[in-house]
Amino acid sequence: MKGTIKYLKHQEIDFIKWDNAIEKSYNGLVYAYSFYLNAMSNSRWDALVYGDYEAVFPLVWNQKFGFKYLYQPYFIQQLGLFSKHKITTQFLDEFIQAIPSKFRYWNIQLNSENVTFNHGISFINRTTYQINLNKDYISIYDNYNADAKKNIAKSTQIGFDVKLNYDLSLVVDTFFDAYGLHYPNQILLRKQIKHCIESASNSNKGFSRSIYGLDGKLWCVGYFFMAHGYIHYAIAAPTDEGKKFAATHLLIDEVIKEFSGQKLIFDFEGSDIKSVAYFYSKFGSVPKYYLQIKRNRLPFWCRFLKKD
Repeated sequence: MKGTIKYLKHQEIDFIKWDNAIEKSYNGLVYAYSFYLNAMSNSRWDALVYGDYEAVFPLVWNQKFGFKYLYQPYFIQQLGLFSKHKITTQFLDEFIQAIPSKFRYWNIQLNSENVTFNHGISFINRTTYQINLNKDYISIYDNYNADAKKNIAKSTQIGFDVKLNYDLSLVVDTFFDAYGLHYPNQILLRKQIKHCIESASNSNKGFSRSIYGLDGKLWCVGYFFMAHGYIHYAIAAPTDEGKKFAATHLLIDEVIKEFSGQKLIFDFEGSDIKSVAYFYSKFGSVPKYYLQIKRNRLPFWCRFLKKD
């Protein structure tokens, strides 16, 4: 490849070329499309671009105490370098070196194809769990553990309905009812997520499913991003009623059943939390790794920044 790496501020990015670059990248992910980045960062992202958008590296930033820093927004698991061509250690190194020095602090997550670099930058191995859906459903189900099978069987005996969900507000409301206390600035995050999933649906890059009891009560609802051969288990939550029937097991199982036998990977988007990792492992998922990298060049009196 021939070209140079250019740093572009947000207003200088050609978003048509950007999205085309992600679409044609061999390691493209839904998180890197401009609609997703714009929604989850409030359009606060710049970029490193190689040649005529042959390879791209988004730089999501914020500012605190007068210092600009790079961070990983909520609900964006992996970013880093995306390319039409195989990424080498040297090529990734060149992008790492090209990150402007004005970003004094980094805490970002690369994608699973960005596996090696030569810089003396600290990194942490992060884990996601995945299931290859390129098998028949029975073969996939056979790899579920006994607890998952028991929960699914119990709820199946009671009876439930699976519905395509077009009310995206229902996803957001149910999620924050269940897990909102874990997130700061809920008002902003609600708007960001709603905008993101609406944009994904309009671009045919996501879908929603709901589980209901036979009495019509909502048990569980989830939104799944779908692009580049992946289905991402992104935003899902049970209701209090659904917790009685292990409805999250049902939601995952129904989506796996629906898309089994296709060349797709079901990605649970984590986790390094043992209890969550165990839940994902119930479905026969296998770990896949990616890197979180950190750099701190802040002055001594300001050596710590929280992610916003």
